[in-house]
Amino acid sequence: MKASSGSRLIRLAAAAVVVASFVGCTDTVYKDFPGFTPPPTPAGSYMGYTSSTGQLPVCGNCHASHQALWATAKHSKAWADLQASGHAGPTCNACHSVNSLGNDTLTTPANGYIGSATERYQDVQCEACHGPGENHVNNPEVVANRPIPSAYVAVGVNTSCSGCHTGEHNPFVEEWSQSAHGIVPDFSAGAGNASCQPCHTGQMALKITMGVTTNYKEVNNPLTTQGPNGALTIVCVVCHDPHGSPNKAQTRFPSDTNDVATNLCARCHNRNAAPTSSTTTRGPHAPEGPLLIGGNNVGWRPPNMTVDFIYGSHGDTTVNKGMCATCHMFKSTSTDSSGITFFSTGHLFLAVPCTDLSGKPTTDTTCVQTQRNFTTCATGSCHASGTVAMNLMNTEQLTLTNLLRQLGTLLNDTVKIPCSQYASASGSPWTTARGARFNYLLVAGSAAGTGPVCKVGSSSNLALPAPNAKMGAGVHNAPLTEQLLLNSIAQVQHDYP
Repeated sequence: MKASSGSRLIRLAAAAVVVASFVGCTDTVYKDFPGFTPPPTPAGSYMGYTSSTGQLPVCGNCHASHQALWATAKHSKAWADLQASGHAGPTCNACHSVNSLGNDTLTTPANGYIGSATERYQDVQCEACHGPGENHVNNPEVVANRPIPSAYVAVGVNTSCSGCHTGEHNPFVEEWSQSAHGIVPDFSAGAGNASCQPCHTGQMALKITMGVTTNYKEVNNPLTTQGPNGALTIVCVVCHDPHGSPNKAQTRFPSDTNDVATNLCARCHNRNAAPTSSTTTRGPHAPEGPLLIGGNNVGWRPPNMTVDFIYGSHGDTTVNKGMCATCHMFKSTSTDSSGITFFSTGHLFLAVPCTDLSGKPTTDTTCVQTQRNFTTCATGSCHASGTVAMNLMNTEQLTLTNLLRQLGTLLNDTVKIPCSQYASASGSPWTTARGARFNYLLVAGSAAGTGPVCKVGSSSNLALPAPNAKMGAGVHNAPLTEQLLLNSIAQVQHDYP
């Protein structure tokens, strides 16, 4: 029998069916099953809910595990949340229901709920991202009928999250596209290096860093011009699971834990935080996760350093419950001179961002401290106010730049420290000079030592910071970075008198 939208051919394993005359038989039993109600013509090929009285998408009848997870997610409550918001209206319906927004290239969602305004198509169901499922329901074994979603995200593009999470009320995609996640500095180089791809391309970040092996349109690099060879940047679904998750904001890993192995941000921001035999002269690379959380696996520990475990308050979840997100997910509302209100989603990922005259966060990173917004520092009573936090930051930056200038001057002295002390071949011992240089780069940033390690007139070739330069590392964990620099200075002076 040929399956149709009125009936389906279901194959049941005999092991699950009692067949009296064939005990232990493992043949397949075929049975007619009354199919799902065909969609009304104005709705196109979108199946929607199985019935209007329960939140069970037609897809969930077979994809039970995804259905169970989706039922806990905000997507499953999209319609109810809209009605309870106090500003429900026709212009909002498309992003709170099933239609073509987010799953194809149509410019208007004239199908699903928009074509047939019934309860069957309310909420952001499976087909909102996967596309219409009628063909798949009728012939599930045909590969071409499988509604594979897209992970591609870009401003003005109607695929995946771009279909709805955009616009003046929730400009997630607009902000993300200007962030390092959307741009990925040195993306071309990272996409072409297999060791960099797990954090510099969306496909490998999903597969290796997040452990996601499900299928999507761009998994093998087709259908996108976002980056070299079709590679995605760090798109929304790298960090968020659209089906749902037990974590806040449906993230794939918790962002509010101080376990560096399972912290969402530390899945990538955790490279060479401590010296190893394979650490190159480049020094630390994306060490923010371990640096924030602290402990003994951060930085080079001089032999005379007696402090065992340094736990900065920024990495203490009893004080900073949001961890990285507390500072980097800056959310705000601002109104410009014409009366237009702008909602910042925090997806620029900039801590204490520079703001324009209306208070809107910008991508500028060169403004003076008084042009930055320190509101997040007072979130959860971490600091008494943004002003208090700004003053503390200024003091810490001054302290760290002074220590860096002392250490850098010592390490750049070729008279006292010969080049042999900076040998960096695999397996080379971590001398005081080499270890202190690592700590210098941990605090100052790897760009401070991008040139040759040893040259005439400058042993370590370290660029000294300007007075009171911005030290992001120090803010992540001021007690630890101060101790690493102080002890490195003392050890260098002791070993190279």
